[in-house]
Amino acid sequence: MTAPITTILVPLDGSELAEQALPLAVALAHASGAELHLIHVFVPYAARIDMPGAIVDNTEFERKLEEQSTDYLRSVTERVAKELPDHVHADPVRTRPIRSPYSESVAVVDRLRRAVARLHPDLMVLATHARGGLGRAWLGSVADALIRRVNVPTLLVHPREGAPTPASAFRHIVVPLDGSELAEESIPIAARLATLGDARVTLLRVVVPQPAMGPPSVVLQFNVDQLEHFQREAKRYVDEVADRFRGAVPSIESVTVLAESPPRAILEWSDEHGVDLIAMSTHGRSGFRRFMLGSVADKIVRGAQIPVLLTRPGEGASRS
Repeated sequence: MTAPITTILVPLDGSELAEQALPLAVALAHASGAELHLIHVFVPYAARIDMPGAIVDNTEFERKLEEQSTDYLRSVTERVAKELPDHVHADPVRTRPIRSPYSESVAVVDRLRRAVARLHPDLMVLATHARGGLGRAWLGSVADALIRRVNVPTLLVHPREGAPTPASAFRHIVVPLDGSELAEESIPIAARLATLGDARVTLLRVVVPQPAMGPPSVVLQFNVDQLEHFQREAKRYVDEVADRFRGAVPSIESVTVLAESPPRAILEWSDEHGVDLIAMSTHGRSGFRRFMLGSVADKIVRGAQIPVLLTRPGEGASRS
């Protein structure tokens, strides 16, 4: 049920903030024995660019940038190899020359998708917002497109200036569920990570009160009865899911909470209970009694101060 993690991919863009994903990736590679692939995409501009009244030849400039790119990746790989000997690999990638910066993100995402198809990683680890750095830093602009187009579990690290991500193993992982099979697809990879550090897993279901039309006294009674029914149904569901995965993780529990805002409830519960990883699918099934994990995931990524693991449901999975 929980296949081992054998390959981890870390995209880098030359910035120090992007490198803050490395300590966590190295720690996971250490714990799992996985091969760690560091990939840097160099995006060259067309050597000859027509400008009003002139033709600019930037061949030499682009050559120097590419040398810097290669040297950068080699340097980072050598540094990481001191902690992870024989298990770290440099993967320099070059796109076709582009003529406009507007096509840069598209070119980068295309090459990263090809790298994923070639390496078949079990996990991708990257920083969510990279700024500045060597040459052209692109990671911040492509991260969103990447996690939407690459069918690989992606661990997002929130970099902070002067505060690298701790390399400690995860101890408490929370998996928000909405009652759909699509949302449950994040559980297997969460279970794999849990086994690496003997972490406990909490399956969390947020029950959202639903308004009803009618006289105040009728509305109150209807809402109470309806809410109690939804809470019982939600508890039964998360208990059943927890039972299915009980043998795959060191410890698993199920929890339901009542809240009007699922993203806020997930973040607050995680903060109050010492969670150090939120694992969730990017698209869940929506409906009268369910919240849509696609929009919730976006808010979680933006609001969380801890790593977030996103799983995009498989291409063959049904979508609503």
